[in-house]
Amino acid sequence: MRLDTSRLAELRRALILDSGAERAYDDITRLLSTSLAVPITMVNLLDAERDWFKSCIGIQQTHSPAVTSFCEAFFHASDDLIVVEDTLLDPRFALNPRVSGRPFIRFYAAARLSVRGETVGTLCAYDVRPRQLSADQMDHLRTLASAAVDLIGQRSDTLQDPPASA
Repeated sequence: MRLDTSRLAELRRALILDSGAERAYDDITRLLSTSLAVPITMVNLLDAERDWFKSCIGIQQTHSPAVTSFCEAFFHASDDLIVVEDTLLDPRFALNPRVSGRPFIRFYAAARLSVRGETVGTLCAYDVRPRQLSADQMDHLRTLASAAVDLIGQRSDTLQDPPASA
């Protein structure tokens, strides 16, 4: 489980988990899918036990368990961008059930979504075949991630802190 309390507090502050679809996030995932020419893209938000998909293209799920999360790589790295050209050749991902089983992910690229210094999620892209990204495609991923961070930050800034639970 991911129990970083300051990160989880920042995520709760945005009141975004389990919220409805929003066109701005859907536009980001659609643009990323087109720009990178990949079948699966998503805005992922990372709570303690799951990755929740604020927006996704190419899959029907709304979340996945943290234990199968590709995003765990961001909790062990300082990079704001991760590109894995072939997941079968990367020991961080080769044994992941989403690589060895459906949907048989072979390519992964993601940009960290940080709000006030806390990693709250990722903007990520997947493909079922190994591939490379051009410098322009990596710039597009960074730019769209920045737009997602701005949306989450604006939401945090305009909403009240959630009431404390009893």
